[in-house]
Amino acid sequence: MGHRGFWVGLVAVAMAAQALAAGGGGPLNHQIGEPFPDFEFPALVAPEDYGALGLDRREGPVRLSEIPGKVLILEFFNQFCLTCQRQVPYLAEVFRRVREGDLAGRVRILAVGVGNRPQDLRKFRQELGAVYPMAADPLFERWMDLGDPGGTPFTLFLVRRGEDWVLADFHLGLEGDTEILARSRVILEGRADLARKWTPEEGQEHHPPLGLTRKEQAERARAFLSRVAGRPVEVEPVEVEGVRFYRAVAPGGEKLDLFARISSRDPVCDVCHAVHFLIALDARGTVRGFEPIHVTKFGNELWSEADVKRMAGILDGRPGRALSFDPETDAVTSATMSSALIFDEVRRSAELLGKLGSGG
Repeated sequence: MGHRGFWVGLVAVAMAAQALAAGGGGPLNHQIGEPFPDFEFPALVAPEDYGALGLDRREGPVRLSEIPGKVLILEFFNQFCLTCQRQVPYLAEVFRRVREGDLAGRVRILAVGVGNRPQDLRKFRQELGAVYPMAADPLFERWMDLGDPGGTPFTLFLVRRGEDWVLADFHLGLEGDTEILARSRVILEGRADLARKWTPEEGQEHHPPLGLTRKEQAERARAFLSRVAGRPVEVEPVEVEGVRFYRAVAPGGEKLDLFARISSRDPVCDVCHAVHFLIALDARGTVRGFEPIHVTKFGNELWSEADVKRMAGILDGRPGRALSFDPETDAVTSATMSSALIFDEVRRSAELLGKLGSGG
């Protein structure tokens, strides 16, 4: 390494140490210095990914606890996120570097596609050269376990402590290979402060507010359900596991088999907006209506009337509990990530209503 390379590396390590001391990223359900959940994935994207993670097999489910090594770089991304696409060559270079020299076998990488199917990730890998190990999280299950952090790429740095992986640091947004490697070395060499705690104030606002009072939300739900029912209705709030639905009630007091939920989800992309919308379902979870409050597509442009009509047509009459998202057929043009979030919220809402029961 020449003099310039030496100083670049030294500055990168110093920057990583400073970042570790200051913390960074968005909301997270887990604290630095605490054991990280033993996430399980049904399979890796390709047979060769198992060996790249140090596992002596080529198929089957994988738990984080099975992965050998001292540091695990766990990146959550979405294939349609432009920043995630820009991150690929950096992470590919990190993967190349950790397979040689003093990092070999000590630092591992696993990238998780949030809201992406395995077959779509295989295409993503081929098109962008994402050669590192991957797993899919098509139903956002592990993403929600994290706390719905509010954007990708979202990179966690875990350190081995006995049988556990412990959270050492995390980062939201693009990060170069030099910075990722420097963070990893700081952790590997025991220079990370695992006693520090991060607070939500350090990150972005979690679940950006809708800007509507409870009364305004109820009125919005009432007007929406009246349009769906084709007649004026009143609404009454119904709570299911802490989630508020609004049930349609006929003027004479008859409770109708029609429920609305005002849903909000943080974006899956680091430069995208949160989505806010209304969904109507019956107690069986069948979709009866959709209406956006604030939903955007590429460039954070609001959906057009044609976009709204398309999504309403895609969802109408479908069984919400069995809903699965196919980006080829279920996405509004230039709004694949927003469409995937809407599908996931509909599925989760339908599952909650199933716990309520048709008798309400």
